[in-house]
Amino acid sequence: MLAALDKHPKSIDEIIKELTDIFTGVEFKTLKHDAIEFYLFLTEEGYLSTGETYQECLHSERPKLSERQSNSITIQTKDCSKEVFGKSDFLRSLHIEVASACNERCVHCYIPHAYKNAVIDSSLFYSILKQARDLNVVNVTLSGGEPLLHPDIINFLARCRELDLSVNVLSNLTLLTDEILAEMKKNPLLCIQTSLYSMEPRVHDSITHLVGSFEKTKNNLLRLQGENIPLQISCPVMKQNKDSFIDVMQWGQRHAISVTVDPVIFATYDRTCSNLKERLSLEEIGAVIDKQLSETYVHAMREMAQEKIGQTNEAPICSICRYNFCISATGYAFPCVGWQSNIIGDLNRQTLREIWETSEKVQTLRQIKRKQFPRCVTCEDRGYCTVCMMSNANESPDGDIFCIDSFHCRVAAMTHQRIDTFRDTDGTTDSM
Repeated sequence: MLAALDKHPKSIDEIIKELTDIFTGVEFKTLKHDAIEFYLFLTEEGYLSTGETYQECLHSERPKLSERQSNSITIQTKDCSKEVFGKSDFLRSLHIEVASACNERCVHCYIPHAYKNAVIDSSLFYSILKQARDLNVVNVTLSGGEPLLHPDIINFLARCRELDLSVNVLSNLTLLTDEILAEMKKNPLLCIQTSLYSMEPRVHDSITHLVGSFEKTKNNLLRLQGENIPLQISCPVMKQNKDSFIDVMQWGQRHAISVTVDPVIFATYDRTCSNLKERLSLEEIGAVIDKQLSETYVHAMREMAQEKIGQTNEAPICSICRYNFCISATGYAFPCVGWQSNIIGDLNRQTLREIWETSEKVQTLRQIKRKQFPRCVTCEDRGYCTVCMMSNANESPDGDIFCIDSFHCRVAAMTHQRIDTFRDTDGTTDSM
C-alpha cells in the first residue's frame, strides 16, 4: 500500500487500481475499504496529507509534534519476530551504515573502536538506493558510527527524498549543521533517533568520551523538534547512568519526545565482549525496572508477553533476512546491525536481488524456527525474553547462534517476577 503512494496527490480510485495488481484475488470494495482505513491512520499520525482536491492535499500541513498523541516513554524490546507485514519474504527495509567512523567513543558501543574508520563510497550508496527502489523497498535507515560525518550526507538525504523513501537517521546530532537540517526538513518521511544517556552533562560525556556532546545533542534535539521533525531518544542504561537515566525519561515526557530505555546492552560483534564490563548486574537491572514500574508499563509488558507466548513452535525466530538486512560502510551485507561478523553478501560484487534471492546464508536464517530452541519453547519466562541470534553469536566464543547465555534467562525470570509482584500489589492476582 505504501508503494502506491508518491509525493504527488492521487485519487483513491487511482491508488486502488494500482493495488489490484499487487493484491490479486481481493475484491475491489474490500481492498478500497482496507486501504482507506490504513491511509487515514497514517494521516492521523501526521505522515500523509489528504483532501477533497489536488490543491488541498498539496497545502495540507502535518500536525505539530505537540499536537500529536505522545507516548513519551517506550519499552525497549529486541523482539524482531513480530510479523507486521504478513508472511511473505520480500525486502521492505535496508539498514545502511553510511559511516563506521564516529566522533564519539561510547563505552557500550557494539562496534569495536578499531573498526570505526570507514565511510561508504558514494557511488555504491547511490547504486544501493536505486536497486532498493527497484525492489520496492520503502524504508532506509542511515546509521554509523556517525552518518553526519559523511561528506555527501546532504546529497544522500536528498536522493532518498527524491525516491520517496521513508528515512530513519541514527545520529548523535553533535555534527548537525544548518545545511543538513534544511535538507531534513524537506522530507516529511524522515525521522531522527539519537542517544541521550543522562541529563547530567558529566555523566553523558563520560559515556561518549566527547566533552560537550551532551549540550550539542540536547540542543539539537530541541532544534529538530522546533522544525516538527519526528524524534526518538534511545537511552541504553549501564554502570555510568543507572542512577540518572530516569531524568532522560522525564525530560522526554516534558518535551513530548519518545524515550526508549534498554537496561541490557549487547556485546561487540567481534565476540570479545569487551564492552560488557559496562553492563548492569542482575540486581542493577532490577532497580532500573523498579524505577519504570507503573500501570502503563506493566500493561504494555504483559501484552508483549502474551503475544510471545502465543507464537507457535513453527514461527520464525526473527525477521532478519525476511523483511530486511544491513549493509556496512565497506559494502558487506549482514543480517542485522549488531551482527557484522556474519557476512551474507558483498554489494561490491553482487546485487541486492542476488543476495536476497540466492544467498545460502539468507535462506538458512529464514528457516530457523522457535522449535530449534527447545530450552525456550516451554520456559515459563519466555514472554519476558527475546531469543536473539545476534546476541547469542556475539556472546558465544565460537559464534554459536543457538547458545543462550544464562544471564539473559535470569533477566527474563526477574522481569517476570517483578511484573507479577506489581500486579499482585495492585490488586490483580493473575500471572503470566
